[in-house]
Amino acid sequence: MVIALSVLFLSCIFQGSFGICFKKYQPFSWETFWLLFSIIGILFIPHLWAFIEIPNYFSYLQATPIDQLLLAALMGLLWGISAVFYSKAIDMIGVSLVTGINLGFSLLLGTFIPMFIIQQFPAPRALGMLILSMVVLMIGVFILARAGFIKGRMTKTNQLVLQKKNLRIGFILALISGIGSAAINIGASAAHYPVNLAIAAGVNPVSASLLAWVVVFAGGFVANFVYALVKVLQNKTASDYIHPGASHAYLKVIVASFVWFAALAIYGKATHLLGELGPIVGWVGFNALALIIANLWGFRDHEWTGFPKAKRLALLGNAIIIISIAFVALANTL
Repeated sequence: MVIALSVLFLSCIFQGSFGICFKKYQPFSWETFWLLFSIIGILFIPHLWAFIEIPNYFSYLQATPIDQLLLAALMGLLWGISAVFYSKAIDMIGVSLVTGINLGFSLLLGTFIPMFIIQQFPAPRALGMLILSMVVLMIGVFILARAGFIKGRMTKTNQLVLQKKNLRIGFILALISGIGSAAINIGASAAHYPVNLAIAAGVNPVSASLLAWVVVFAGGFVANFVYALVKVLQNKTASDYIHPGASHAYLKVIVASFVWFAALAIYGKATHLLGELGPIVGWVGFNALALIIANLWGFRDHEWTGFPKAKRLALLGNAIIIISIAFVALANTL
């Protein structure tokens, strides 16, 4: 159990940190950055990681019924659409608030739907503790959202109209992205067929979990790549790739791509180490811990500087989330 929780914690470090990689990527525009991220992070790295850990990994995908591949890929497509909204929301209202809203709604759907997909339900006491942890977590998320709104109201008068507009649009985008983000865990649970094939062939279950991400992000790649490409053509920003100083942006894309997928790849390993209820219990802990880490990055990036009341609320929200994590750990022992 200690190893499983340690692996889960490592995945949370990556998950909570990747949002900060999607800021300050100039001289790239958003669409030129996202186009490269789609190719490197969403398409290439999942295949590369699976190739490294699973011999003949593609053969297990070829042996999977097409309907199961399509279901998991469809979940990836839904996630891909929400990922675009997530990136846009960060630019509008910051990492801390977006991550709080996103993970909160992702948590609700991403925890309960997989129960029915994998047909594994916690014992009554464990389920009650898990629900309690989610309630406490949502309270923490609500307080974080409240802190964000207070921060918006405290903005200087000459920026207030723009800030309120961005805050409202950013909140809506973050909400939609949270609903779509749950599709990742749902899709990974649905993509169990190639994973089971690999395990039956002698592949380590911890490594076999990578196959689920390859399928899910095939659909995610389509959504992200097509949207970014359309925006590049519309805005005529392809010249960003040869703009002076672009080398920094290229490095940022590579780092962001690795950090982003490492979070999910390692999370997939943690779910197997956690046992039969891994996709359920793990998803709660994964979201809660990642949220705290994301907020630490937000504080370090001075998102709350100059907003003392909002900052105190944000700290309170994080403290409540820490309590919810303790409930998750207890639920996994019942």
